[in-house]
Amino acid sequence: MSQAYSVIAKIILLLSLSVLLSGCFDSHKPNLEQISSDSKQFFNNEFQGIFLADKATKENGYNENDNHYVAEMSIQATAQISLDDYLMALKDNDSYSPLQKARIALQVSLLKLTLPEFEQGDHLTFKRRFLFIKTDNGWQLRQQLKEKDSAQPVL
Repeated sequence: MSQAYSVIAKIILLLSLSVLLSGCFDSHKPNLEQISSDSKQFFNNEFQGIFLADKATKENGYNENDNHYVAEMSIQATAQISLDDYLMALKDNDSYSPLQKARIALQVSLLKLTLPEFEQGDHLTFKRRFLFIKTDNGWQLRQQLKEKDSAQPVL
């Protein structure tokens, strides 16, 4: 009988200890799957219609504090269209107002200055730093951070 109480006491102790320790090991960073998925989605929104992210790889990451995590990412993407073809398609698209077309054309012109020449189907690698914030609903990608060094994407 006392041996049964001993086993029950050990089980209760182990359960109590596991509950107590689970609070100590609370995740202080988002999981790798979420980092990759959110990074690809953010990148695809940034280059909508021009590039599509194929693979996002976390190269490094660090906690700024308990609620902020920075992920340094390498994103491999495929060009869906060349910038010249994108501008031609924009010119023929009547769903944009002239002001919207001018804004997008300016953005594309800036891309032409910062990206190497590429054609549809070319693969480029981009380096990005993303800030994740711990919220009541879990970790969320809040913003892209400026690069420490302005590394150009490579073909």
